[in-house]
Amino acid sequence: MAHGLLHFSTVLRNQASPTTPEARGPPSLALWNGMGPSGYHRPPSFKYPSLKVCLILLSVTFISVFPSVEGFSLRSEECQVGKCTSEYQSARQNLNISDSGTPDGQAICTALRTYRHCISNTAGCKGNIMYYSIRNIVDRQMNDFSCNKTGIIVEPSKKKPWLPVPAVCQYQGKKVYRHCGLFGDPHLRTFNGDFQTCRVKGAWPLVSNDYLIVQVTNAPVEGNADATATSKLTVIVKGNKMCTSKVFQTYQAQTNNLPGSFEDGHVTYGPYRSLELVEVEPGKQVEIHIRYIETIVVIRQIGNYLTFSIKMPEELVNSSHTSGDIQLCSKGCPVSEQINYQEYMAKKKGELSITGQKRENVEEVCRKAKLVGFYFDSCVFDLLATGDQNFTISALKALQDLLKYQPSASKTIGNRTSLESYDEQYGGGSNNSGGSSGGGTGNGAASFYKTTTSCHYKIQLFLVVLLTLFISRTSILLTPCR
Repeated sequence: MAHGLLHFSTVLRNQASPTTPEARGPPSLALWNGMGPSGYHRPPSFKYPSLKVCLILLSVTFISVFPSVEGFSLRSEECQVGKCTSEYQSARQNLNISDSGTPDGQAICTALRTYRHCISNTAGCKGNIMYYSIRNIVDRQMNDFSCNKTGIIVEPSKKKPWLPVPAVCQYQGKKVYRHCGLFGDPHLRTFNGDFQTCRVKGAWPLVSNDYLIVQVTNAPVEGNADATATSKLTVIVKGNKMCTSKVFQTYQAQTNNLPGSFEDGHVTYGPYRSLELVEVEPGKQVEIHIRYIETIVVIRQIGNYLTFSIKMPEELVNSSHTSGDIQLCSKGCPVSEQINYQEYMAKKKGELSITGQKRENVEEVCRKAKLVGFYFDSCVFDLLATGDQNFTISALKALQDLLKYQPSASKTIGNRTSLESYDEQYGGGSNNSGGSSGGGTGNGAASFYKTTTSCHYKIQLFLVVLLTLFISRTSILLTPCR
């Protein structure tokens, strides 16, 4: 009975006389239609039972049939072979091996090697029937899958091994990258290096291409309904059956809710970790690594609002430009949504902001934060418009991301830490009031007046020239002939 249960390969033969067909040997291969008389052939359709089933049958059989065998021991306090089974099951889970579907031979071999390694390093199992039986089954399974006995294993202290990544799951393009960032009230640095401050209240797409979609939602800032900041971010990574999975993976962050996993609870996809979410600081910063396109998405919560940063290969960025969709990172904010932040700050010179602060004091705060160029401007703008000191940290993190993911940008951002050029351009000061307050456009009455005056002057000049020509022609016609 035990032999039948475990499918042992011992075969009992009946005695055959020289005249029987059995005695004459097997027929030719051309005439073979199934299991031959020798009993050793296995039909091609035969499938080994799973290792889990084998182990259960093995345990039941030995406990019921061989409770005590002289010279052997079934139970041993020292032989902890059971922990190896636990390690094997854990390795299967971490390597995404399921009992259904087409198995990944490389992943299965890694799990079996992990099992075999644990068994070989388990002491105190001499004479233990269970130990030797499990070892034999594992060896047979490794042989069936043509597994090498040396190679990668899953260490108990690690979640997953780093398997060799096939070319299809490695980015093959040029290693030239672009950076885009959105932060503060809100300020945008596009892939092309343009700096903009925008309203963009509500939901707007940041990135949309063949691989991922990123959408941002901006809400009014507490205390200033004209100012907006990011309250929600959604990242959708499109399916890739070779490297991650067939279905889309979604990550969604909201104010005071920065999850440490994708919506389905996973943090990695695929045997090569081609898609992975890394919780850098729980509740404050996560990174989404899409390795087969060498893209990194960084999401932070600073204060009550979120910031966004992305590093993406230049070739993928350029392909995004061909799409007719609105993409803030590729095409910037629509003109109607852009704010003239330079004029707004120039008009605040010598005045108290909506939050009761002087511009000179705010500038000093932003200098001490070591912010330069557009990031210095964004710091001053946000403090004048909202008074929220957390926006200073947002600007600093955005600047650090730019220098990290696109170091070449350091040559173009400059080291400016003053607003003098804006004051000269827009005539900043209390005598030139009329710019908008808060998060408005900054194109107020003064700007309109300048435009109108310029237009009037051009019309007047045209009329003067026209009148002069008319008078000269009229005088010629009225001159009497001599």
